[in-house]
Amino acid sequence: MPEYVELPGEPGPTLTDIYAALTEEEQAVFAPHLLGETSADWLSTILRRSGHDVSATTIRTYRRALRQNGV
Repeated sequence: MPEYVELPGEPGPTLTDIYAALTEEEQAVFAPHLLGETSADWLSTILRRSGHDVSATTIRTYRRALRQNGV
């Protein structure tokens, strides 16, 4: 079973709500994609198909903030 990962930094309300709606197992699978190199466009599309409305821009903004803060 994948290990639970808490999202670093300040993900904002949309990503926080999506993450909270996932089970711990789903969070453990999702986090490496959100924090890694997975395309923001692809990730946004997959999340929308699963009923979670988030833009690729929101994902990119979160990732940029993490990089700027050295995370």
